[in-house]
Amino acid sequence: MNVEVKLYSISEVSELTGVNSVTLRAWQRRYGLLVPQRTPKGHRLYTDNDIDKIHDILAWLDKGVSIGKVKPLLEGAVKHQQPDVEKIELVDETLSFIEQGKLQQVENRLREALKLYPFKTLEEQFLQPIEDYISRTENPFKALHMSIWNTVVVQCFVSIFGKVNTEKNTPCLVMSYASINNHHVWQQALKLAYDGNYVTVLCDISGKLTGLSSLLQDQQIKAMYIVGENKLDNKQLAEIESLISECDITCEFIGSIKNIHQGEFGV
Repeated sequence: MNVEVKLYSISEVSELTGVNSVTLRAWQRRYGLLVPQRTPKGHRLYTDNDIDKIHDILAWLDKGVSIGKVKPLLEGAVKHQQPDVEKIELVDETLSFIEQGKLQQVENRLREALKLYPFKTLEEQFLQPIEDYISRTENPFKALHMSIWNTVVVQCFVSIFGKVNTEKNTPCLVMSYASINNHHVWQQALKLAYDGNYVTVLCDISGKLTGLSSLLQDQQIKAMYIVGENKLDNKQLAEIESLISECDITCEFIGSIKNIHQGEFGV
């Protein structure tokens, strides 16, 4: 008796695993980690076994294994030893280019990392280690290096965000009292867009949030993310609380502000 094998398109696999289609293609072409079937028109089709393998790959990445070293581990050809530092292989090279002020090379490495790794891994093992290293107290060029890093990340993330942020997805709002050029804002916006949201970004907010309720209702936004590093004053908190109540939306703090206002509005 023939058993019909369920097949999934690349967009379905991306939704099921959280790995975007660009990364899935890179894993196939560069490392041979996946061998999907093809339709007569050349479109990729994946099986449940492929999806299980993707989850295995993600598990290795979570352990700090670089993508180039995953295949022999999947095949059982080598044993894994836990790395001392959980960062992907592009971090040191990127830091070197930051210190040399080579912005184009920094952006090239960032785009390479975006292509090869899921966003969660990118945040934990690429973006955060770089920020931690730049921000160390003994770095005499901290301000310059952070400016270079911020400029590159914003430029890169904004360009990608415009391509993946589509109106057919679930609407949400990313809001910040910080500058529009704050890379943490665009990091969160891009992450949400990758997760299947249609993201509206509002930054440089000053004064009252008058009129914002109309925008939320018109766009049927039910989730709001507030990105920031600094404490909000009582007036700002009161306005946000009023907005949550009036529009019946959820609210989540992102960044250092999350620890500062933990427990506010039940978030």
